[in-house]
Amino acid sequence: MNALQEDDRLHYVREKTRRIVGRVALRRASRIVQGWRAAEREDARTARILGAGLLAVVLLAATLFILN
Repeated sequence: MNALQEDDRLHYVREKTRRIVGRVALRRASRIVQGWRAAEREDARTARILGAGLLAVVLLAATLFILN
């Protein structure tokens, strides 16, 4: 086997390794982003619940103020 064939094989192995590592990194980044999005959805849900509760308290306080 000559040096050119060795270089070709080495280049091929490095290219395939780069692709595999790149795919793994992209999958990991995708999972991280999906986690962030899920956390944002949960935060939005919590904010809606707190907002509805605050609105109920304000309406109750206004009703009691008007009736007294």
